[in-house]
Amino acid sequence: MAQPDTTLARDAIGPRDPGDIGNAGSLARAAPNRRFQVMRRLAQNRLAMVGLVVIVLLYLVAIFAPWIAGSDPNQLTPGLRNTPPSAENWLGTDRNTRDLWARVIVGTRISLAVGLAAVVIVMTIGITLGALAGYFGGIVDQLVMRTTDILLAVPQILLLITAAALFQPSLQTTIIVIGVTSWSGTARLVRGQFLSLKNQEYVTAARSIGSPSLRIMFRHLFPNTLAVIIVQTTLWLSAAILLEASLSYLGLGVQPPDPSWGNVLQDGQRDLISGAWWLTLFPGLAIFITVLSFNLVGDGLRDAFDPRARKR
Repeated sequence: MAQPDTTLARDAIGPRDPGDIGNAGSLARAAPNRRFQVMRRLAQNRLAMVGLVVIVLLYLVAIFAPWIAGSDPNQLTPGLRNTPPSAENWLGTDRNTRDLWARVIVGTRISLAVGLAAVVIVMTIGITLGALAGYFGGIVDQLVMRTTDILLAVPQILLLITAAALFQPSLQTTIIVIGVTSWSGTARLVRGQFLSLKNQEYVTAARSIGSPSLRIMFRHLFPNTLAVIIVQTTLWLSAAILLEASLSYLGLGVQPPDPSWGNVLQDGQRDLISGAWWLTLFPGLAIFITVLSFNLVGDGLRDAFDPRARKR
């Protein structure tokens, strides 16, 4: 996962310098102008806008899933075992005679919800620990960085499988496992941003007038790291959805009969050899389109915040 430049946040949002009080009016006018430029550059990125439209549609599908699905995703229909797509069953049925359309649609809600909730945990832990390590340094920095080194030294999928196997697989377990094992990259990124910013003149000026550490962190450093955090959050949404699908596919995530894209895909692969191609194609396509859309938006946001990234 690409990590944005340390200059990205400052260029996108602008410094919060206590010494610029006399220029407050010009800074107030400049900030909205920078935000407008970011939005304009994002709107000019066609791939990012396509990804954004797809994401909005996916979340609308998740919100209205019970009505769009049209039937209970766990409803059994005798005589319709492994039937191909048709006018009655748009995506066909599975080995248990359940409608695949309903399962994929309802699975959209579960997969997106798990991804979003896991990212909230990832970003909360990563931003908090990264900010503390970058600002205070010393023993705090050593503890946080050694912990991240341990997490990064172990392949993430192995760490996820081990953690998921220790607890009863469920929706809540999947969210917590992904969240508490995936924050290390975000912590390192935020730490690097705080290290590069904490010795800037406006931070030194804030210290000189007696501003407490928490005020400096939240009033001056965090806003100048926000652009990087936004990009990282977008990219991590796609990663979290993919991790949830992987755990559910392995039977360690969302448990049947609740449908998620991962366990629907796992159900279908058993019948793939018999020619039931639709059972793996449609849930796999849903995962592919969603992950691709989030990555397109994340790349577009990175380029919008830092247009120089395209030239590197």
